[in-house]
Amino acid sequence: MFISFEGIDGSGKTTQAKLIYGELKKSGKCMLTKEPTQGDIGNFIKKLIKRSKINPMAVQLLFAADRSFHLENLVKPKLAEGYTIITDRYLFSTIAYGKASGIDETWLKSVNSNFMLPDITIIFDIEPKIAMERIETRAKTQAYFEKVKFMEETRHMYLKLAKEYENCFVIDASKPTDTLKDEILSIIKNNAPIV
Repeated sequence: MFISFEGIDGSGKTTQAKLIYGELKKSGKCMLTKEPTQGDIGNFIKKLIKRSKINPMAVQLLFAADRSFHLENLVKPKLAEGYTIITDRYLFSTIAYGKASGIDETWLKSVNSNFMLPDITIIFDIEPKIAMERIETRAKTQAYFEKVKFMEETRHMYLKLAKEYENCFVIDASKPTDTLKDEILSIIKNNAPIV
């Protein structure tokens, strides 16, 4: 099973990805991964997006290249071995963040059209102002992708994608951590592919 956790920065998806991974590995083979990856392309992306002036289309093409590497070298082989894969960010992040950066939605979808879709996509929905408050408590400098207006546009696109694609579940990410964990586990249990 391939599960994607999506949402704006500060939505709590990374925390939940770790918690759900901890639960699922108790009963079977499970792997937690993320995008951008720890590979050469992924690490280059992380350095690039810290700069103040970047070309959004170039960055999205790099994300697609990193995703191709991710799928072929980790996700698909591990799925073939019977693993459940949880990824912290995947295809919807490219489309949502790319669209908020001013890139044409149709182009973004076309660039990513050949990538496999997850069995389950969970979108962590939260008000950007609440997410921003969470981010600021991390004592980090406000980054390029963490501006409220940008986050509002990104959130809107996530919710739009949730209506367009199957097996997408939008959850209220403002709920307590344990409540969210139980809700996600229930979604996974009730929507696991029949093999």
